Amino acid sequence: MATKNEILYSVDDVSPAYPVHPGNMLGEELKVRGISSKKFSEMIGIQSSHLSALIHGVRNFTPAVAAKVEKGLPEIPSSIWVKMQENYNKSIRQQKVNTSLLVSSYAAKEETLIPVLAEDGADYSKWKNVTIKIPKKDEKLLKELANKFGWKV
Repeated sequence: MATKNEILYSVDDVSPAYPVHPGNMLGEELKVRGISSKKFSEMIGIQSSHLSALIHGVRNFTPAVAAKVEKGLPEIPSSIWVKMQENYNKSIRQQKVNTSLLVSSYAAKEETLIPVLAEDGADYSKWKNVTIKIPKKDEKLLKELANKFGWKV
């Protein structure tokens, strides 16, 4: 139970700015505790290559793997790892929405062409400029979003 100065959050209440694979969080947790991934893999009975792939986001948390991780880190229930994996997968699916469908759905009379590029420091020689058509009234919104995500408009 939260005290007067604390707020309790569930995994569903927290949403990072970009999807973070739960394996990354496991790697950070092991680092903070001073446990090597080799030692941890031995503790929980999985191959070190499997644990490495998990930490680097190449493999996903299954209920079986989460149960093994819980044996090594009993303070973190396996259900948390599984839920984080589900949330990560959901975020990745949402990012893959075909934005061209969203943009092409506009049928405005007044449109503006806005070239959109990648983030600062990107090697633009390898990028193509992308031009999208949006209603003139949405130009300010696009610029605000671009500014928030560090895109050049």
